[in-house]
Amino acid sequence: MPDMRSIKTISIRRLAAGAARVFTCLALVAAVTWAAFSLLHVNSLIAGFSYVLVVLVVAARWGLAESFVTSVAAMLCLNYFFLPPILSLTIADPQNWVALFAFLAIAITASKLSSSARQRANEAQARRIEVERLYQLSRSLMLVDTTRDLGPQIAGHVKEQFGFSGVAYCDGLTGELSMTGSPDVRFEEQVLRDVAVGEASWFVWRKESTKGTEIIVAPVSLGGRTVGSLAATGPALSEPALQAIANLVGIAVERARQQAAASRLEAARQSERLRSALLDALAHDFTTPLTSIKGAITTVRSEYGHKPEEDDLLAVVEEEADKLGGMVDETVDLARIEPGKPRLRRCQLPIANLVQSSVDRMKSLLDGRPLEIQIQEGISSVNADRDMIGLALRQLLGNAVKYSPPGSTIAISANQTDGTITVRIRDQGSGIPQDELESIFERFYRGSRARDSVPGTGLGLSVARDIINAHQGRLWAENLPEGGAQFSFSLPVFGEDRKP
Repeated sequence: MPDMRSIKTISIRRLAAGAARVFTCLALVAAVTWAAFSLLHVNSLIAGFSYVLVVLVVAARWGLAESFVTSVAAMLCLNYFFLPPILSLTIADPQNWVALFAFLAIAITASKLSSSARQRANEAQARRIEVERLYQLSRSLMLVDTTRDLGPQIAGHVKEQFGFSGVAYCDGLTGELSMTGSPDVRFEEQVLRDVAVGEASWFVWRKESTKGTEIIVAPVSLGGRTVGSLAATGPALSEPALQAIANLVGIAVERARQQAAASRLEAARQSERLRSALLDALAHDFTTPLTSIKGAITTVRSEYGHKPEEDDLLAVVEEEADKLGGMVDETVDLARIEPGKPRLRRCQLPIANLVQSSVDRMKSLLDGRPLEIQIQEGISSVNADRDMIGLALRQLLGNAVKYSPPGSTIAISANQTDGTITVRIRDQGSGIPQDELESIFERFYRGSRARDSVPGTGLGLSVARDIINAHQGRLWAENLPEGGAQFSFSLPVFGEDRKP
């Protein structure tokens, strides 16, 4: 029971301090009475003003209770020592009754006004101190290190600025709890988590601890959204101060999260730039030896005679060199693409030529796959970048080959409607999970059905989407009722370089 003994000790000390103040007030009244009656022999008017002065001093120094005791004691002394009959509590002249009660009313009123003024001054001083501490806290929270855990820093700064014996912060996203202060301080962890996730309906949760202090738990909100909760125990604070602390912590948390998101975005941007530079450098480094190999093979086949077996081998080498050349060309095209900002070189491009050239370049990958190509008669040309649109179409064709059974048919169609040309690539695969129809266009995303069974990087569809978007078009995917998936992209007949 050590806590109960400490509470009793504190109560006894408070009572002793109150009793000491009361005895001091009575001593002051006695001293004024002795000086006015025995030493100076003043009349009742001077004595009354002296007592009023004592009451005002006591009210300004301690408060209303002490000043009220002083007023009553002063009234009794004034009656006994200065109003006739002297040295008696009775009053002979009725007018002195009026004077006595007027003195009592004036003394009590003056003490109340003085006490109220003192209380307001104390409150103003407390608010000033709170504002200064809030200002210091805001500066501290603006300087938090976003590379370190945020919770311990928040708890430490709040404890330091407001002198709490213990502070705890609970993150609303992760539920992680950070505490600082005396190891004897205990917080309601479940209450902290309930407030952090917005399950608690109160604004401030309060509880009296066994040590006579108050434990408070306040939600940390920003823009009507709860981002965490803050708990503290120690000196009592006003409700506006608690709200201000919670708001400052909320701003600091949101700022730290935005900085972290901006850092991740900048890292991703720098990574994309590095990737583009590396692809560009590698592509150009491969171009020169491939050109030499291609030239040498062509010369050997045309200038020298060979046996049929040798000629077949040279033909294979030449064909593979052409494939490598095509791969290098696509690598150069990829290097030209930054996320959302491909660099375009537009020209008038017939859709039939686009489809045919893409199929020819992918002849080895298609490997005899049945193709159904349907191009609407009289379809218009599009104002587009030949290499970029070709790359997007090849990415969609390659995706259809990888995710459909060998030997199954791949259908390519194109039609024009109201100034828009739509190209569709349909396969006979297993389709796409409904909840992944949008996610598959994100960079490096791999579908749940193909992560372990189909090789790939998850970049192809993202590259195709960036290219189509740069041409003011749209790319989407859908599952067909008869089975399989269909990827479609639409392009305006007239691009940004021409007007109808």
